[in-house]
Amino acid sequence: MFTEAITVNAPEQLGNIQVPKRASYIRVIMLELSRIASHLLWLGPFMADIGAQTPFFYIFRERELVYDLFEAATGMRMMHNYFRIGGVAADLPYGWIDKCLDFCDYFLTGVSEYQKLITRNPIFLERVEGVGIIGVEEAINWGLSGPMLRASGIQWDLRKVDRYECYDEFDWEVQWQKEGDSLSRYLVRIGEMVESIKIIQQALEGIPGGPYENLEIRCFDRVRNPELNDFDYRFISKKPSPTFELSKQELYVRVEAPKGELGVFLIGDQNVFPWRWKIRPPGFINLQILPQLVKRMKLADIMTILDINSFSRLEYLKEVYGMIWVLVPIFTPVLGITIGVLAIVWLEREISAGLQQRIGPEYAGPLGILQALADGTKLLFKENLLPSRGDTRLFSIGPSIAVISILLSYLIIPFGSNLVLSDLNIGVFLWIAISSIAPIGLLMSGYGSNNKYSFLGGLRAAAQSISYEIPLTLCVLSISLRAILEAQSKYGFWGWNLWRQPIGFIVFIISSLAECERLPFDLPEAEEELVAGYQTEYSGIKFGLFYVASYLNLLVSSLFVTVLYLGGWDLSIPYIFVPEFFEINKAGEVFGTTIGIFITLAKTYLFLFIPITTRWTLPRLRMDQLLNLGWKFLLPISLEKETTKNYSLDIHDMFPMVTGFMNYGQQTVRAARYIGQSFMITLSHANRLPVTIQYPYEKLITSERFRGRIHFEFDKCIACEVCVRVCPIDLPVVDWKLETDIRKKQLLNYSIDFGICIFCGNCVEYCPTNCLSMTEEYELSTYDRHELNYNQISLGRLPMSLIDDYTIRTILNSPQITSE
Repeated sequence: MFTEAITVNAPEQLGNIQVPKRASYIRVIMLELSRIASHLLWLGPFMADIGAQTPFFYIFRERELVYDLFEAATGMRMMHNYFRIGGVAADLPYGWIDKCLDFCDYFLTGVSEYQKLITRNPIFLERVEGVGIIGVEEAINWGLSGPMLRASGIQWDLRKVDRYECYDEFDWEVQWQKEGDSLSRYLVRIGEMVESIKIIQQALEGIPGGPYENLEIRCFDRVRNPELNDFDYRFISKKPSPTFELSKQELYVRVEAPKGELGVFLIGDQNVFPWRWKIRPPGFINLQILPQLVKRMKLADIMTILDINSFSRLEYLKEVYGMIWVLVPIFTPVLGITIGVLAIVWLEREISAGLQQRIGPEYAGPLGILQALADGTKLLFKENLLPSRGDTRLFSIGPSIAVISILLSYLIIPFGSNLVLSDLNIGVFLWIAISSIAPIGLLMSGYGSNNKYSFLGGLRAAAQSISYEIPLTLCVLSISLRAILEAQSKYGFWGWNLWRQPIGFIVFIISSLAECERLPFDLPEAEEELVAGYQTEYSGIKFGLFYVASYLNLLVSSLFVTVLYLGGWDLSIPYIFVPEFFEINKAGEVFGTTIGIFITLAKTYLFLFIPITTRWTLPRLRMDQLLNLGWKFLLPISLEKETTKNYSLDIHDMFPMVTGFMNYGQQTVRAARYIGQSFMITLSHANRLPVTIQYPYEKLITSERFRGRIHFEFDKCIACEVCVRVCPIDLPVVDWKLETDIRKKQLLNYSIDFGICIFCGNCVEYCPTNCLSMTEEYELSTYDRHELNYNQISLGRLPMSLIDDYTIRTILNSPQITSE
C-alpha cells in the first residue's frame, strides 16, 4: 500500500490534484492497516530468530485478518492496485467498516498478549536490552529513519512533519524511546501498532460521505474529431485510462512507511511519462549501519540486531527358535522405546498446534499418530551425502554414538516394582557417565564434517553438556534408584521428593532440558546461530538420528524425573480412592508389574507437557547466558544443597539460602512471575479454535471483489488493445487483422500468460466493451510452465462456480420438472 501511496502522491502534488476527503480517509485506513501487517511480519521472524517460535504463528493469525480486509476492499490480498491518482479505485464495500472496527477491538487484546508473552520475559530482555545501541548523532549521520531513528530519541514522524493526507485531523502520538537498543526498536514498533489502531478507529468513526475519486483528472491528453466507427466516437462514455500530462517540474515526495522514509524524486517533462522517477527505499539505507553495529558484538546478537552354515531341518528350527528367544529380551525394550519416542513426537506436534492455534497431524493414521513414522521412513530412503574432504569414519560414527549412548541409559530405570533391566547401586552416576559419551559423538560429527560451523556447534554441545551435568549430578547424588523409590513410597504422596526438594526439582528440570538441548537451551543446533550447528552437513537417516537422540534423551530425562521426584510407580494421591485391586504391593507379580509400568509411563508423559510447552513459549538464551546460568546459578545452588548433612532440606531454609548466596532473590521471583505470564498466554490459546485450514480439502472463501483468473468473451472484443496499453508489463497478446471493406478490426487470437500476470485488474477496469472480467478461480498451478499461457478458448471457459449454478438452473427449468 505504501508503494501505491507514494506513486500517486507524487503526480498529485506535481499536478496540484485535489483528493476527495472520503478518499483521503480511506487511504489513511489502508496505510495504517498495512503498517500493522508490516510490523507483525517483522515481529514474528524477529522472535523466531531468538528462539521463540510460537509468536511467529500468532502474528500470521492477525495478519491474515488484515489481508481479509484488504481482499474485501481491493480484491487482492497482495498486489492491491487500489490507490488511484485523485482517489481510490472503488469505495469500501457494505459492512467493511463494521468488520474493521471488530478487528481493531480484537487486535488490541492481541497486542496485550504480545506484551505479556514477550515484553516482560526475562530471557527476551537479556537478549535485546543493551544490544545494538545507536546514539542520536550516529542515527542522524547514517541517515536512519522510521523506528530505528525514533528508537534513538528523535521524535521524527513524517505523518506529523509533512501532514500529508489527513493525519493532522486525528489524535495520536509519535512513539519514541531514548535508549537506542534493540529493545527500544521493539517497543517503538509495538507502540506504533497501537497508535495505528487509534488512527483507524477515529477514521472509521468520522469517515465523511462523498465521492471516492476525483473524476476531473480522467481526461484525454488531446481532443480530436472522431470519425464514424472510431473508438473514441463509439465508446466515449466508457471509463478511459488516465493519460494526463505531467508538468515540467521536479518534486520530492515522501511518506512514513513502516521501515522509515519512503520517497520519490519526480521530474515531469510535459508528457504522459515522467522524465525521471527515482525511488528512495528505507530498508537498504537503514541496513547500511549494520557493519558498525556488529563490531565487538557476539555472533548470536546479529539476529537480535537485525537468526551362515548349513544345518539339518530339525537343528535349523532349534537354532532359529533359540535365536528368537535370545533376541526377544533385546528387541522388546527397543520396540517399546521406539513407540515411546513416536508418541512423544506426536504429542509435541499436537500440543504445539494447540498452543499456536493451528491444525496438527491428522491424516497419517488415526489422529495423525503415524506421521512421525512416515517422516522417519522418508528420511530412511533419502540420499546420504558425505563431505568430500571430511573424515568419513568420524562423520558416519558420530550419530550412532549419540543414539547408542542414550539407549544404554534405559538399563537402570525401574519401570515397575519388579521390572529393572539392570539394578545397580550407583544410580544416576551410570546415567550421567553414559550420557556424557553423547557429546563425544557430536564432536566427532562436527570435526568429521570439515566445516567450521559444524565444529563450533560440536564444541558448543560439549561445553553445554559439561556445564549442566555437574548440577544435574549434585541434585541426586549417591544412592540407588530403587532405594529412592522405596523411600518415597513409605510416606505416600507427601513423601515424594518433589515436596522435600523443590529447589532440587527445579534445578534438575532446567539441567535436563539443557542436556536434551531443548529450547531455551538449543544453542548447539540453533539454525540462526551457527547454520544448524553440527548437523549442517548431514542428510537422510544420519540427520534423523540426531533428532531421535534428542527425543530419546527427553524421554529418559522425564523417566528420571518421575522416578526421582514423582514417586515412580507409587499411586498414593490424596483425595483419590485407589482400590486394593490396583495396589501394586498386594497385586500379583505380573499384574503388579504391568500396573507399575502403566503408572510410571502415565506420570512421565504428563510431565512431558512441561518441556514441550517450554519449547513453544520461551525464546532462546545466548551462549554466554546459557553458560552463566549453569556455572554461576545452578552449580552454587546444587553445591549449597549438598553441603547440608540431611538428605532432605526444609523449604524455609532453601529460599534464604538462594537469596543469600546469589544476592538477587527478588529478581529471580520477578523473572519467574513474568515467565509464568508467558506460559499463561500460550496455554490460554489451547482451547481456541484453529485459524488454519486444510487446503485443498477446505477451500478458501473469497470476497466479492477477489481478482482471480481472467474470463474473456471473444464475441465482445473489438481488438482495441486498451488492455495492452494499461497493463504494467504489456502482458495480453492481441492478434488481429483489418477488414478494409467494413473498416473494422477482426480479432484472430487473444492470450494471457498467468505465470507473469500480477492480477492488478487494469485490463478489466479499462476494457470499453466489458469483454474481460475477474473470476474467483485462484488454483492455476501446473507442472508445466507453458500451460499457464491461456488462449481465448481457455480464457473463455466459465468458472466452476458459474457452471454449477448454470447446471442447477438448467435442470430446474427443464420441461420435465416443470410439467411435474
